[in-house]
Amino acid sequence: MVLQRLDVLSKTVAVDLGTSTVRVWERGKGLVAEHPHYLAVDTTSQKILAFGKDAQEMLGRVAANVKVFRPVQRGQVWDVAVEKAFLQAALKDVLGKSFFSPTLLLSVPATLSHAIEDETVQLGYSLGAREVLTAAAPLAAAIGAGMRVADASGGFILQLGAGVNEAGVVSLGSLVGVEASQQAGEYFEQLVITALKESHRVSVSMEVARMLIQTLVTLSEASTGSVLVTGKHEKTAAPKEIQVSAENLRQPAKQMAEGYVQLVKKLLTKIPTELTVDIVDKGLLLAGGGAKLTGLEEYLVPKLGVPVSVVDEPERAVIRGLGTIVDHLDEFRRSLSYQV
Repeated sequence: MVLQRLDVLSKTVAVDLGTSTVRVWERGKGLVAEHPHYLAVDTTSQKILAFGKDAQEMLGRVAANVKVFRPVQRGQVWDVAVEKAFLQAALKDVLGKSFFSPTLLLSVPATLSHAIEDETVQLGYSLGAREVLTAAAPLAAAIGAGMRVADASGGFILQLGAGVNEAGVVSLGSLVGVEASQQAGEYFEQLVITALKESHRVSVSMEVARMLIQTLVTLSEASTGSVLVTGKHEKTAAPKEIQVSAENLRQPAKQMAEGYVQLVKKLLTKIPTELTVDIVDKGLLLAGGGAKLTGLEEYLVPKLGVPVSVVDEPERAVIRGLGTIVDHLDEFRRSLSYQV
């Protein structure tokens, strides 16, 4: 009876620990926070100066004693102390008013090692959680996309994140096959930066590369758009404006898309024939921020020979799935990594 009372009074919170963005879902309230995954620290005093968007805007614009950290890289926590400080700041408004310790659900890559997953779980406990659960990001994305994950027939999801891409097949409420690649969104940004160095002899920031991917880059041969950006001339180091066309960046886009094709094909070689047949019938769902690449569906269909569709708000598919889990936690427990 006491435990039931605690369940009612304590909060249940889900956190999508994305490489580029952290999203927070509170049971009964929905999505309550969304922050770029950055933390700014004064290395002299060890004082936290900013987190989220404010910290992101400090990149390259602050004194030498101020360091802007990115605690999650390639989908996993690289600096536990920094990530704890970030989450304490990000969750302050959500957890600060709760007297009872919360239940915490964290997203992790499906291919994360047990040792790193255990570290992530312990991080959750260090934040004051009374119970910590983890959910594989592709499974959460499938749930968030509305996939009937409890069905015996396989459902296929390609989660395209900033730090890691994962192709997964879901059956009977669990991931039964998964393949991963670290050539994800941030790798794409580096390809764009390299392409502009080669074509224009100008170096642009990751921020500019990200903007170009979101607004200009396309797999469509018909696109003729262009964007004016400012970078640094490689030879003189002087600021220089350049006009970047969609054609300038089509090759990096094709390189990324071909990587997605190979990732899905690799998954298909490792699963039973019965599940392979299911992808022909049900198709492939695309989730994650990388799914927003213009022309991606049309590129993948002939390459894979199956229907392909992008889910609604693909960058929020994981947090929607986590939200569904925390809103119906008892039903989903057997699909989660359960830590006591």
